[in-house]
Amino acid sequence: MPSLEIPGEFLRHAVLDTVVPHASNIDLEVALTSALEEGADDLSDVLSHISQRSLLFFDEFCTARVVLRLSNCSEASVKHHLPLLELRVDAFAIDPAESVAENPTPTRDLIFSGVVSGKEDPLVVVNEFEGDTGTGNHVYVIWSIEAFLKRPRIRIQYPSILFIASASLNPSQGRNPDSREDDYLPTMVPASTNILQPLSADKAFKKTDPFLPASRLLRVVPATYSEDPIYNVQQQSGHPIRVVPAASARIRYSRLNSYSGRPTTVASLDFEVTPFLDCDVVLDKADLKLSDGTIETLSNVPGLIPPITCRPRDDVTLVYKLTPEYGPEPNPSTTVMISILHISLEAVINLSDDCQPRISMQWSTNIDFSLVLNPTFGGPSPALQRNNRPASLPMTPNQGNATGPPSRSSLRERAYSVTDLGVTISFAGPVSVEVGKPFSWSVFIVNRSTVPRKFAMVALPRRKRADPRGHVARPSSSSISSPKEDQVAEAVTDDNIVHAMQKSVAGQEAELICLSTDIRVGPLLPGTCHSTELKLLPLALGSLHLEAVRLVDVNTNETTDIRDLPDIFASDSRVPS
Repeated sequence: MPSLEIPGEFLRHAVLDTVVPHASNIDLEVALTSALEEGADDLSDVLSHISQRSLLFFDEFCTARVVLRLSNCSEASVKHHLPLLELRVDAFAIDPAESVAENPTPTRDLIFSGVVSGKEDPLVVVNEFEGDTGTGNHVYVIWSIEAFLKRPRIRIQYPSILFIASASLNPSQGRNPDSREDDYLPTMVPASTNILQPLSADKAFKKTDPFLPASRLLRVVPATYSEDPIYNVQQQSGHPIRVVPAASARIRYSRLNSYSGRPTTVASLDFEVTPFLDCDVVLDKADLKLSDGTIETLSNVPGLIPPITCRPRDDVTLVYKLTPEYGPEPNPSTTVMISILHISLEAVINLSDDCQPRISMQWSTNIDFSLVLNPTFGGPSPALQRNNRPASLPMTPNQGNATGPPSRSSLRERAYSVTDLGVTISFAGPVSVEVGKPFSWSVFIVNRSTVPRKFAMVALPRRKRADPRGHVARPSSSSISSPKEDQVAEAVTDDNIVHAMQKSVAGQEAELICLSTDIRVGPLLPGTCHSTELKLLPLALGSLHLEAVRLVDVNTNETTDIRDLPDIFASDSRVPS
């Protein structure tokens, strides 16, 4: 047996398999040695002597072992090639009840894929044996990998987990970049045949053996192997392990029905143990973090402080108070405030004294802290019913009975509206602008409905209203007739009246132009938001307004005109404001 195999021959007779031991602190060296002493030869027979897990759980950190069996390898070859070996483990969620006849391509979903770290030293067990062809050995190399079993994205009726391992050898990684290449004989290539080899036994050549390579006399093709080199090996068959959810978690919100300067939301976190278990589940971590706010635990009482021991079908509810932190916005009642809540739960399943798997659930969700509208407005009375009646009225500080125009200090930079389409929209922009210089409104849209939405947004300019006082008909001089000429009818109109009406018409000059001609928003899924801009150009001095911003639902062609918009005061750039 050579001391160092060629890279393509290292994995020639290799066999790869995976196993998930039942005991987390098992001594695999002792277990393998015991199985080999009992006469187990095949790798599957050797691994069958190890107690394995029969049930796994979703959201579990599972420790799997990858076993590679090599045949007739020397110690030097193992030390040289193992650092160049890349090991990958994939875990699939499958339904073993599916028959190949009914579904030639069985349903499977990849829920984990990882690479074994090269820094970890594997466990190596060598088994020497006597065979028909002489002495040989089997080298068992064992790695550990921690796999997180996330929930599949497809629906599987009877799910099971299937681990598949693969190994690949990359001999180019082991070359020293500083070493010079041999131009005459590459590494690991057999040398040319010695023609004078039969003369080495002649007693006349006592000091040195005669050597004459055949390549000096004729062109010799280097010897090749009868089989192609092997650089990859994959696990041939897997062992499906049943998997079930150990627990489920959800969070619900309810806003306090009272108007206050700081909006408050109460969140209830439910942790329920499924009926698939027959053991205790200990909830030892429940961590909530708000991106820009504070969290207060309301269920801080004995029995609801982790660790909490739960039995199957138990449902534990933890209550929290969520309060946002305001930024530099002076008027939060007209601002859409959305924060991100990060939730992390961990629990231990006490299957037995030597098997206690850990599950972990982590997700993030959005929390809307926008201030509620006026809660005292109430619902419509039975005597007054309107289809477009708003659910509530906004409470703003500028609801006085001032008769004059608003001062510049009371101009609004933000406006917040709720539409009948189940969408909330807010506008924000500068109050003071300069004539002839474009500015932008930032538009923030939140889809609060239960269906996806897709919108088109159009700005409607304000038109001057026509004079409600109509033209007073005056008798024309040409239409005055004498009593003697009563056979002639009176003139319906006169040229001087038409001329006077045309002369009195004033031109419709544009004061505010929208430069964003086509704004598309969506599709917006339920609970999602979108931000865009509306670019405007002021052309006149003073207070400017848009007639409305029209929101058109592209799917249903339903329109909504938003008239609650920020105020605009245009000044001349040459005059200091």
